[in-house]
Amino acid sequence: MAQLPDDRARQEVMALVEVARMAPRAWPDVRDPGSVEEILEAFGRRCWIQYMPHAGAIEVRDIGWAG
Repeated sequence: MAQLPDDRARQEVMALVEVARMAPRAWPDVRDPGSVEEILEAFGRRCWIQYMPHAGAIEVRDIGWAG
């Protein structure tokens, strides 16, 4: 996040993180604790994130910015 160009870019990335966190289809099946974790992607207007969902939260693995 510190490498993003300005506060507007950080706000856009944080909004995308919230959208990804709220995506119920991204959550692993809690009935299958051995299911494979996968890295997912979400795209905004000028940014993208790679993340892994974990029980009510997401772990952001990478952030991209095209601005």
